[in-house]
Amino acid sequence: MTNNVFHIVAVVKPMRYLFFVLLILIIPGLLKGQEIRTKVVFENALTRLAQLDDGENKADLLVSIGTYYLNLPGELKADLAKATQYQNKALALANQIHYPKTVASVLVLKGNIARESGDKISAEKTYEQAIQYSTKKDLKDQLAEAFSAMGQLYGNEGKDLDKKIAFNRKSLKLYRQSGNKLEEGNSLKNLGDYYTLKGQSEDALKLMDSSLSVYKSINFKELQGIYNNMCIANTDAGSFSNALKYGLLAEKTADKLGDTSLQKSSICNHLGLIYFYLRNDKKALEYWTEARRIAEVYHDAGYLQTIITNIATVLIRMKKIEEGIETLKEMVKKYPSTDISMKLRIPYILFNSYYDIHQYAKAEPYFKVLLKFHKELPEDNPNQTLLYRSIIRKLIYEKKFGEADEYLKAHEKQAATQSNVIVLSQVHRLWFVVDSALNKPWSDIAHYKEYKRLGDSIFFNDKNKQISGLEIEYQTEKKDKDIALLSQNNQLQKVRIEREGHVLYIFIAGLLVAIIFAGLIYNRYRLKKQSNLILEQKQKEINAQNDLLKKILGEKEWLLREIHHRVKNNLQIVISLLNTQSAYLDNDDALVAIRNSQNRMHAMSLIHQRLYQSDNLAEIDMKWYIKELVDYMIECFSADRKVQFTLETESIKLDVAQAVPLGLILNEAISNTIKYAFPHDRKGTVHISFLMAEDEMCELKIADNGIGLPDGFEPENTESLGMSLMTGLTEQLNGQIKMWNDNGLILHVRFKKHNELAQKSIEKLS
Repeated sequence: MTNNVFHIVAVVKPMRYLFFVLLILIIPGLLKGQEIRTKVVFENALTRLAQLDDGENKADLLVSIGTYYLNLPGELKADLAKATQYQNKALALANQIHYPKTVASVLVLKGNIARESGDKISAEKTYEQAIQYSTKKDLKDQLAEAFSAMGQLYGNEGKDLDKKIAFNRKSLKLYRQSGNKLEEGNSLKNLGDYYTLKGQSEDALKLMDSSLSVYKSINFKELQGIYNNMCIANTDAGSFSNALKYGLLAEKTADKLGDTSLQKSSICNHLGLIYFYLRNDKKALEYWTEARRIAEVYHDAGYLQTIITNIATVLIRMKKIEEGIETLKEMVKKYPSTDISMKLRIPYILFNSYYDIHQYAKAEPYFKVLLKFHKELPEDNPNQTLLYRSIIRKLIYEKKFGEADEYLKAHEKQAATQSNVIVLSQVHRLWFVVDSALNKPWSDIAHYKEYKRLGDSIFFNDKNKQISGLEIEYQTEKKDKDIALLSQNNQLQKVRIEREGHVLYIFIAGLLVAIIFAGLIYNRYRLKKQSNLILEQKQKEINAQNDLLKKILGEKEWLLREIHHRVKNNLQIVISLLNTQSAYLDNDDALVAIRNSQNRMHAMSLIHQRLYQSDNLAEIDMKWYIKELVDYMIECFSADRKVQFTLETESIKLDVAQAVPLGLILNEAISNTIKYAFPHDRKGTVHISFLMAEDEMCELKIADNGIGLPDGFEPENTESLGMSLMTGLTEQLNGQIKMWNDNGLILHVRFKKHNELAQKSIEKLS
């Protein structure tokens, strides 16, 4: 049981450290763009932006909107593109109105975008430009902002952390000179965070106390972040009573402000850690479960890895070892580790968990991974704490006490460097076990005394009483709020009961009305049912009549199609008879007359042929008809080498009453053109157009470039049969026919389209 206790404690602290580092990385974004941190405020900012004239306020707002896009969770290219877009707009406006403050802020924003994109070289150059420009223009706040941003280029360990602290100290000095209290508080808070990472908890707490005082002096409400960091620093210092005090203050402040961000997840995580150290596993699990719920809303894999690992750890210590191992393995599948610390800690937990349940074979693969990390990582790496602990535990199990003693020396040296009281306490407990096995009575007693002394310094009674008092105070305050809420609910309940009494009377009256209404509805239902039976009978009769009408209509359509077929066949017979008759004639005029008659009959035959072959028995598509008729006339007169025809026709559908006269007009016009327009084998062109004009007017136009009409020709006085036919057929169409010379002859027929046959067919169908 003792081994299990220590390996859990050893793993949670580095997990907390990783979680704290992740929080540090997003703190500058939360502070610098804090006026736009929620979607509601962002939408209001966009509305205000549209209303502002070009000026300083608009330029500052453009920078704030760009910062908002930069600080959105994740590193989406679309968000970075939006941030760049607003950065460019802000710079253009600032240059236009000669506003240096925004120019400097835009340079910092540009550097932040480059840093977020992974281009640290460009970011550093841009920050240097911002520093030079702000220095030249004596812009203290913007210069401080640039120094703070430059610090973000460095890591959170070793010399990088020292450089980061140096840049932030420059920022702090400038903010104090400019009197910017809010940013002074932010800088103090950031420095406190960095000193916590250095392991200098005492310095960190002093800086955070100063930060808290500055915040309170300007009545700054959002103190949950500083309280949370003071909780972390006190935890590192081993002051669990103060850690719990500030952790509960952070939770209370966050709840009061309705903060449900990742910061609230961090608060819950660290409260869970404190309760874990205090061996209150139930409370630790409750807080870590809540931290996980919030982190899952934001889909933050880094947070979730830390929190789920903590949950697995406490489950294992609660003797739910299989559940803890399964939780850890599911996390690895869902959120694969990319951080070295996390890659190391997962096999650490699995190794020690399998050792706790004496499944040493299953633990062996994980130990090999840990041993590899131990060889590859520097000796001063904080993760070596876990590796030393695992190696020493395995050596003790294998009774290699001499080797274990050497590792304990290195482990003690590292723990002393980190000022980690808990780890030092456990080192001396393990040394007591090893020295006992090596028969070193004086040494093992000394190690045991040191183990007890360090343990008592962490968990002595006065502190436990203070912690219990803090919990009671916090829980009492929550209960007072709950009692007030219950009293309010009690008053509401009384009002609700009174209302329910009135509602009961209303309900009874309503029930009586409903019964009467139901009787009326039933009576109405019976009448309606009788009516429906009558209607159903009539509907059956109507359906029978409809079936009969459909049958009759089908028969009529078949008969009409047969009529068109027979008319076409009869016309073809007449054409054949005329062709036979022409074989016995020697008179050229008679032969020409027969030929013309055949052409006219073919023009009518085409219409009837098209009608019986198509589904539409009422109308014929004139675009198809004109092409077929022209092709026939060309073939009949062998005019393809002499005359070139061009067609411009629309798909206009005419009934038989109009299609037949129009076809005969076309026949006469084309015949006359081929025969008379191009004498002496003269070549020419004929353009035929049939288009729909306004008011359902159809226009037929036949134009050639032939010799045209002779001088003095008057169509109404001519004795030509073809001209008489065209005039008479146009009158039959209720239209107008005109012809004139214009580089040849132009014949123009205009008439109104009607749909009498189609309308009659529709009426029959309906």
